[in-house]
Amino acid sequence: MSAITVTVSIKLAWWVPAYIAGVRFMSELTGLEPDIDRVQAWIMRGINFQVFDNKR
Repeated sequence: MSAITVTVSIKLAWWVPAYIAGVRFMSELTGLEPDIDRVQAWIMRGINFQVFDNKR
């Protein structure tokens, strides 16, 4: 059986790290927990996944 090799590329939008920092800051400032489902939905909008098959 031969091995299968793939390359995975994951790219973040420029605003994702700032958004996460902002959510964390507001959570610590208010003492409240963020709505994880909403946070996850926004982060997923800023993540791009690509899978490349390395067949030559």
